[in-house]
Amino acid sequence: MDKILEGDLSRFEVPDLLTFLSVGRRTGVLALERPEQETKLFLREGNPVFANSTLESLRLGNLLVRFGKVSQEQLDRVLGRLTSGFRLGNVLLQDKRLNEEELASVLKVQVSEVVFDTFGWEAGIFTFYDRVPPPATAVTLDMNLQNLIMEGVRRIDEKGRLAEAFPDLSMVAESLVNPEHVKASVTLTPEEWRVYFLVDGRRSLSEICRIAGNADELATILILHHLAQAKFIRVVHAAPEPSAPGGGASRRKGSLHGSARIAFTGGAVSKKLVDDTKDVVNKKAVQYLDASSKITVSRLVLLKDGGESSFPLIRDTYTLGRHRNNDIVVSDPKVSSFHARLDRSPDGFTFVDLKSRNGSYVNGRRIESAALKTGDEIRLGTARLVYRVDYISES
Repeated sequence: MDKILEGDLSRFEVPDLLTFLSVGRRTGVLALERPEQETKLFLREGNPVFANSTLESLRLGNLLVRFGKVSQEQLDRVLGRLTSGFRLGNVLLQDKRLNEEELASVLKVQVSEVVFDTFGWEAGIFTFYDRVPPPATAVTLDMNLQNLIMEGVRRIDEKGRLAEAFPDLSMVAESLVNPEHVKASVTLTPEEWRVYFLVDGRRSLSEICRIAGNADELATILILHHLAQAKFIRVVHAAPEPSAPGGGASRRKGSLHGSARIAFTGGAVSKKLVDDTKDVVNKKAVQYLDASSKITVSRLVLLKDGGESSFPLIRDTYTLGRHRNNDIVVSDPKVSSFHARLDRSPDGFTFVDLKSRNGSYVNGRRIESAALKTGDEIRLGTARLVYRVDYISES
């Protein structure tokens, strides 16, 4: 193992180092160190093929949770079973939580994420050791260096701008405009509508990213940034949780279990506007009220102790789960923090599971997503709800 290059990262950028090593078609390992982190980039004939880092957020388990491959609860259980000599990926394969193709794909993404992370380093030291191969069992990345650098530079630019706009992902997003006016007069892409409807003045940016269901958190943050720039929303520090009489935490509206009542609010639909927007904006952007000429009036019915309680569905999205920041809180240990989402569709509502620990069931069948019909029974943990359509009218 020959040390042939070393220096200070305050004077050299990692993309420049990789380009230099690529010209010489070097095979070896570029070791990068700074006080809080150590990273190794393995090269084969000048191209990065493998990488690892001590940074917690770049570990395989955290990436699997971020990409929705496993839940945090599943990961915690697997990590609790790990013993010396056993790798997380192997245990997930044995448990059949991932197949080999899925694991290989995530491992390759992990390599690229570790490489991209180094592009933003402004201090530290580097050392290149010649003729050091990657680990024999490593899943390696096969990607042109120029393409890899280009993608990394894009991400640095986006992350830099977004970090300035949203320095703290625990901050809360709240709407600045009447949602009904937005629906009647504004065009957004389907992804933008989905994120916009999750802004309720209670949920943090990180919670919205999780509920939106996009494996790429950066994409959701970018949408929130665009909505903030357009003055549809603003981001503020979360207000402290109110206390109930006697010092205990207050019970939120929307709890399906316990004595709390459920209350939903809504507004009138604004008159639809006509303009030249379609000639200017992104072709994927649509006016929300153009999605359907019908309005479906429906509700959820909670079945409990031989009785029924009805909850009208008058908003465009609802979240269900154990966390207090859901629209419908299900106080059941078998229910995940953010368990599922209800999205309005042209024909009613679609029920979407949010990679929950114990799954969501419609008519006894475990689902990832299902268009609901009147009479369908939804089960989350021990909670049983029936979806009912009252009537359908023209908009």
